[in-house]
Amino acid sequence: MKEHLELSSLGASLLAEAERISGDMQDWRRDFHQFPELAFEENITASKITHVLRSIPGMAVTSGFAIQTSVIGVLGSDIPGPALMLRATMDATAAEEQTGLPFSSCMPGAMHGCGHDAEMASLLGAAAVLSKYSDELKQRVVFLFQPAGEGRSGAKTLTENNIIDKFNIGRSVAVNWSSELPYGELFTRRGVMTALSDRIHIDIRGTAGHAAEPHMTVDPVTIAANLIIMIQTMLSREVDPREPVVVSFGQVESGEAYNIIPEQANLWGTLRAFDPKVRDFVQSRIETVAPALAKALRGLASVEYTRNYAQVDNNLDMVDELLRVGVPFFGEDGLNMLERPLLSGDDFAFFSHRVPSLFMLMGTGLEYPLHHPRYDVPESMLPFSAAWEAYLALTFGH
Repeated sequence: MKEHLELSSLGASLLAEAERISGDMQDWRRDFHQFPELAFEENITASKITHVLRSIPGMAVTSGFAIQTSVIGVLGSDIPGPALMLRATMDATAAEEQTGLPFSSCMPGAMHGCGHDAEMASLLGAAAVLSKYSDELKQRVVFLFQPAGEGRSGAKTLTENNIIDKFNIGRSVAVNWSSELPYGELFTRRGVMTALSDRIHIDIRGTAGHAAEPHMTVDPVTIAANLIIMIQTMLSREVDPREPVVVSFGQVESGEAYNIIPEQANLWGTLRAFDPKVRDFVQSRIETVAPALAKALRGLASVEYTRNYAQVDNNLDMVDELLRVGVPFFGEDGLNMLERPLLSGDDFAFFSHRVPSLFMLMGTGLEYPLHHPRYDVPESMLPFSAAWEAYLALTFGH
C-alpha cells in the first residue's frame, strides 16, 4: 500500500510538471500537424524535434542514424546498463485533411491522420519533464523519433543497422493513441498485440482500345474488378472462418480517359492476420489466382507480395510490471487488458522481436477513426500522455 501511495504521488508530480509545459506541447503538436510529411521525407519534422531536444538540459542528440530523418535523444548517458527506449513515429498518412482546423495540413496529399503529431509532442514533453528528474533516473532513457511507421518499415531499417546494440537498448515501449477507446484509459494485452501486416501489388495488363468496342480490347479494369471479388470469395470459402484474416485493396488505379479502355490496371492492398500459416496460404493463393484469372479473361497479371511487419509481441514480464506500477497512475478502472489482439499492424514488431517490449494504446474517445480525413486528437491528453511516459522511465525496472 505504501508503494502504491508513493507511485501515485510520483504520478501526480509528473502530471503537474507536464501541465506546466502543456502550452509548449500544444504548439509542438500543431506545428507538426500543419506541416505533415510522408515516410522517409520527415525533414521539417526532424529539424523541429532536434531543435527541441537540444534545448533540454542533459539531453544527448543523434540525428540521422540509419535514416536521414531519424532523431534520437538520450537522457542519463553516464548511467551504466541497458536503456529503456520510448518510441514515437513521425510520418503522416497520404490523405487530404478535412478537419477545418486553423492549423490544418498545408501539405497537399498528406495529413497526420494517426495521431503521430500528438505522440511526438507528448514524447518531447516526457523528455522535458524527465530532465527535471535526472537525479532520480536509474537507467538511461532513449527517446526514438522514428521515421516511416506507415507501411514503410522504418523500424526495420533501424534494427538492421544495429540501433539496439549501438544505444544498448534493453527494453522498448510504445504508446499509441486510439480514437476508438475511452478517453484517458490505457489498453494492452499479454503476448500478441497486433496482427502481421503485408503489402500486395497486382499489376494487370490488357489491350487498350475504344470504350465503344470492348470486344476489340482486353479490359484490365474488368479483370481487376473480378480479382477483388475472387480474392474476397476465396477468403470466405478457403480459410477457416475461425482464423482472422483481412485483405483490403485501398488503391486502384487505371486509365486516363472515361471513354478509353486502358492497357493497364494496378491494385494495391494489404493483408492482416495473426497466424503465419494463414498468411502463407493466402499469399500462395493470391499468387496463383491472379495470373490464372487474368489469363482466363485474356490478360496478364503479376503479383508482388511484400511481407512488411510481423506481430507485435508484448513481453509477459513487462505486462506484469505494467499492472504493478500502472494502477497507481491510472486507477483500478483506467488500465485495461484487451481480450483480442488488434488486426492493425505496427512496425514496432521489429523491436519487440529483438528486445522485451510493451505496446500500449491510450484512448482518446473521439468520433472519427484513424486514417479518416476528419481525424483529430484531444490536446488535453498531451500532458497526461507525457507524464505517463516519464513515469514509465522512472518506475519500469525498479
